[in-house]
Amino acid sequence: MRKVMGEVARIQSIGRAKAILDVLAAANGRHVPLRDIAKATGLLKTTAFNLVSALADTGLVEREPALGYRLGLHALIYGRVVERQVGIVALIRPHLLQLCADTRETVNLALPCPTDVVIVDSLEGGQGLRVSSYAGTRSTYHSTACGRALLAYMPGAVRRKILTLAPLAAPTPKTCVSVASIEALLGDCRRQGFVSEVEENELGATCVGAAVRGTDGEAVAAVSVAGPLSRMGAKRRGEVGRLLVARLAVAERELGQMMPKAVA
Repeated sequence: MRKVMGEVARIQSIGRAKAILDVLAAANGRHVPLRDIAKATGLLKTTAFNLVSALADTGLVEREPALGYRLGLHALIYGRVVERQVGIVALIRPHLLQLCADTRETVNLALPCPTDVVIVDSLEGGQGLRVSSYAGTRSTYHSTACGRALLAYMPGAVRRKILTLAPLAAPTPKTCVSVASIEALLGDCRRQGFVSEVEENELGATCVGAAVRGTDGEAVAAVSVAGPLSRMGAKRRGEVGRLLVARLAVAERELGQMMPKAVA
């Protein structure tokens, strides 16, 4: 009987923790005071406090004493794993192949992680002089085209946290490390659909990126086209950007058709 009671208590605690996470998710990045968490979940304030404090200790919840609680960045890890399970990488790869053939430049597919982006697929272009990239490498959000494209469609609270977690690194003298300037670039990305970086990661190289968005409008992946600056001036970057937007719009429609099946 004691064992059964223990199992019931554990299941009950998990259910209550999920209820708290649901309340924080519904807040869309806003902090939720403890009293509101208790009211929304029907929990006693002391019970809610103990559970949300434990969630904060694991990184699933972020605590701000003056404001309350909100989802932590660690939750992104689990979300991205699920996205991989529904075949995003496999879905987008044909589009990478087409972009590589159309541009003859290096094409990368990146997925978001809590503090950086990871390149999960990379196709080198057919040019003699080209930019090299390798699947499995990690890059910064603020100084890469893929990273900026992902940031542009993240919830504002998550985006600001990523940009202010630590001083922004400058791989080259041309890297933008001003949060305000980066936010302006992200606004441009949302308006035109793509974003660039010019010699901000490697002198002599440039990159154009665009996001692949899920049905909720948030970025689930980003694709970039990279090449030497000598071949990718401002006019060419605009052409590549528009090509990216058109190609990834098709990928987004395919993703939208696939997601309901995956959830079912």
